[in-house]
Amino acid sequence: SAISVLQKTDITDSSLAALACSKVKHVWLVGRRGPLQVAFTIKELREMINLPGTRAVLNPADFTGLENAIKDAARPRKRLTELMIKTALEKPVEVQAGATAPRAWGLKFQRSPQEVLPSADGRRARGIRMALTRLEGSGDSAKAIPTGDVEELECGLVLSSIGYRSLPLDPAVPFDSQRGVIPNSSGRVEGVPGLYCSGWVKRGPTGVIITTMNDSFDTAQSVLEDLQGGVLDIPPFREGFGVVESILRSRGVRPVSFSDWEKIDAAEVARGKAAGKPREKIVDPAEMLQIIGQ
Repeated sequence: SAISVLQKTDITDSSLAALACSKVKHVWLVGRRGPLQVAFTIKELREMINLPGTRAVLNPADFTGLENAIKDAARPRKRLTELMIKTALEKPVEVQAGATAPRAWGLKFQRSPQEVLPSADGRRARGIRMALTRLEGSGDSAKAIPTGDVEELECGLVLSSIGYRSLPLDPAVPFDSQRGVIPNSSGRVEGVPGLYCSGWVKRGPTGVIITTMNDSFDTAQSVLEDLQGGVLDIPPFREGFGVVESILRSRGVRPVSFSDWEKIDAAEVARGKAAGKPREKIVDPAEMLQIIGQ
């Protein structure tokens, strides 16, 4: 986005200054699988396509035959794919108009990063070597298998965004090392009554914030059902957070409450108002603690 637009958001001054000095003109988003497995939403894609002074670069060959493949797809996936196809197949006049944009971004599918290639002095990246892949299976369960062919993409900066693989928590908690998740049914950990999980450790590193939120609702519903059904052995007298707080204080740890957060929130909003922004984020933890009186 333009600096003039970002100035009116809650972006920090240091981040804004860094973006104002940015020399980045072209960004490639590289994925190991294909268009039918992308994890972004249509809203995010539309915002990228409509960024002022920016053009999208999509290879029409990547979308050959997909119109038939998505006929029976779920509506969100179908609409998302249709927008990618429409963008890739823009008319020559529209493409020529976009070619004058100072910045561009594009999608490269079925490529698995193998190695970051260093510059001659070894101080920065000059490119990335990628293995070309083929897909086994279909839909979200499709797996990217290296074909044996490789290609290099010239670039000066590499940012990884490959998801987060969960790790085992404790020997007493079952864990599926192949999938990187805790085996569960609607959040109920298999073989351990009274233990629940949510988020990526429950279903793997996929989806956006609302996906994780809805997932937590699903687990919470399981907890409520078990409470109401008498599945959980809960003593009639429960001390609750008071016990946890006393343990923390005995260890010299002062927990931050919601009312404490509200003080930080109020300070950020007040500073932002003075600068004509929604808020001015406080990034120093020590300053945050000072605001709440610690």
